[in-house]
Amino acid sequence: MDDNKNLYKYMGPDIADKFLLTNNKCSLKLSYLKDYNDPFEFFLTIDYNQEPKILAYYKEIISMVTERPVTCFSKSPLITPMWAHYASNSQGFVVEINEDRLKKWLREQEAAESFGDIDYQDTPHDHMQDMLQRAYVLCKPRHVGFLWQAVSSAAYFTKQTCWSYEQERRLITNQKASNKINENLSLLYFPADFVSSIIVGAKSSPETKKQIREISDKIGCKYFEKRIGRTSTNPYLLDSDNNTYTFDGSDIVLHTDRCASCLEPKSNVKSKQCAWCSITDNHEKDAEHRNSFRMLDRAGILDNYLKTFLEIGRRQ
Repeated sequence: MDDNKNLYKYMGPDIADKFLLTNNKCSLKLSYLKDYNDPFEFFLTIDYNQEPKILAYYKEIISMVTERPVTCFSKSPLITPMWAHYASNSQGFVVEINEDRLKKWLREQEAAESFGDIDYQDTPHDHMQDMLQRAYVLCKPRHVGFLWQAVSSAAYFTKQTCWSYEQERRLITNQKASNKINENLSLLYFPADFVSSIIVGAKSSPETKKQIREISDKIGCKYFEKRIGRTSTNPYLLDSDNNTYTFDGSDIVLHTDRCASCLEPKSNVKSKQCAWCSITDNHEKDAEHRNSFRMLDRAGILDNYLKTFLEIGRRQ
């Protein structure tokens, strides 16, 4: 068993004061498939161009697929669209949770669990049609059981490829893990020490950063701040001591080869600073000297030049 497998949950800043409870438990929202934002994921299993009697039978099988509580994670903490969509444009935070500890605890609570990666596809499963036909024709319990299992798995672990950027991994559990708050909200409470780290967004307010830092201190987990660099589109992380970290595809790892000024990871090992921080006053003066638009502006003819330049471009 890999005790280092981690899950990442993206959250908005409004959750910061609700995530850690007074009993040293943390909370995750549980939902049902009908509440999810992909209307096709529950039915992306067969081709619907079927005879009515076959579709009616398929509908009968779907009716036996019990809707179980679901919570979703990502396998990466640095997916830009995820920060935009689920963490309020980088104003929120991401929680890193140890999957194996959570899995073991759920089993101890007799809360049936099933973790699985999402299968991204735009066409129905090839084998599902054969299973459907066999179950319909033979009507044997084992064939119905095979079809029921396949439909259940596909319904919970299949999404369209347009969602593949999420790198989603889902936890399917049961009502024993669910704490119903009201008609619209159910939560999963779990021990806070399953949290390995919390990452606050690059655009988080000082209040949110303060809240998350306090929560991290109480839990005893690592605290990171997400940073957006200038030399790469890949974000990086800084801890409380301004050490630089990156995500290597499976773990958050220390990155010692960094710019001495801005602390961003760099690829040029010969220089102590990144290219941006290496810019000097002489570089800037040279750039100004080589910008002929400045000469035209000083002569008072830049506007006329740009007008003519754009007009020629429109003719071509």
